Amino acid sequence: MQRSTTSPWSLPPATDLPTMGAMSTRERAARSERGGVPVIPLAGAPVLPMPEHVRRAVARAMDLPDPRDTRGLPELREAIAAELGRAHGLRVDPERRLLITHGAMHGLSLVLRTVLAPGDEVIVPTPTFFFDGALHEAGATPVHVPSRERDGWAIDLAGLEAAVTSRSRALLLCNPNNPTGHLPDAETVAAVVDIAARHGLLVVSDDSWQHFPYDGRRYRPVEAFAERWPHMITVTSLSKGYALGSWRVGYVLAPPHIVDALERRFQWEAAWCGVVPQRAAVAALTGPREWLDRTLATYQAKRDRVCRGIAASGLGEPVRPAAGAFLLVDCSPLGDTPAEIDEVLLRNGIASIRGADMHAPGTHVRLTFGSDERLLDELVEGLAKAVRETAGRTAG
Repeated sequence: MQRSTTSPWSLPPATDLPTMGAMSTRERAARSERGGVPVIPLAGAPVLPMPEHVRRAVARAMDLPDPRDTRGLPELREAIAAELGRAHGLRVDPERRLLITHGAMHGLSLVLRTVLAPGDEVIVPTPTFFFDGALHEAGATPVHVPSRERDGWAIDLAGLEAAVTSRSRALLLCNPNNPTGHLPDAETVAAVVDIAARHGLLVVSDDSWQHFPYDGRRYRPVEAFAERWPHMITVTSLSKGYALGSWRVGYVLAPPHIVDALERRFQWEAAWCGVVPQRAAVAALTGPREWLDRTLATYQAKRDRVCRGIAASGLGEPVRPAAGAFLLVDCSPLGDTPAEIDEVLLRNGIASIRGADMHAPGTHVRLTFGSDERLLDELVEGLAKAVRETAGRTAG
């Protein structure tokens, strides 16, 4: 009997996820470069050579046995708890309340699949990061509450409360917000926590860009308001503030019973995080910070440089982000559709994330400003060329 060459097995609908917006941007940029148009290599998080103390820790770790602790190295959890205490006055039990993950996106996926049930609704202020895939995988439905550009992309508190239904299970934040750079103040964070308390909702907050506030502002974690409502989870990454993007290390801060449940799920899907990345993270957290602080101190000036350049390009000045390494730019002068805008930008060497991919207006794109000044000047000149090109075509 001849075996069929066609597999009878097809993938279930749950696996039919769209390409994530950031990966779609990479694909379009790669096609542009294959077509002969080089793309400006813009960056968000700092990409830095590892200093000697981190290198030494990594070298030592390669010769040590893997401790195989699903919660993560005790030394790393202790270092994180100490940092949370120094920076925010939080008292965190590193044994009961912290879990090390393969970056923030893995941590968020783990959390949502653990705390949500199929049919749950999750209220999400938008624009926001790429949360939809993780929510879909958890069987949950996102309920988007748009922020408005004229309000500086501030969280619409009344809209959050109006979105609550009998199926609502959680509020999902991005603090500071990616892609707008909005940084909610203490009163706003407290108001979000109070909404959750009134309706019995879990608060989940992705705080990966917490180390990048500007203009004297302060990042306020939801955990700082745990006395008002203790049912909160913070997910974060060490890629941004500690330049560990290549190592994929993050963590979850949650109540003990949730960490227990996360650990059991993690045991079955990945067992534990590798010791070498964790040793690198311990060294970065506990060692000298000059190598990081010098770079982080340049980001506000980079933001101002890019915002001035965009305003001079003919696009109009965007909302100046209060945190992060990105901003939303209204590119409606470049085309009538997101596809037209994207095409014009790529012709001028600019790969951006389309606003619609982050639940922002389709006229907008997300740009990053973490690169050096030379590349940022190329970005601004590319935007100006795109405006001139579009104006010339319209006039013709």
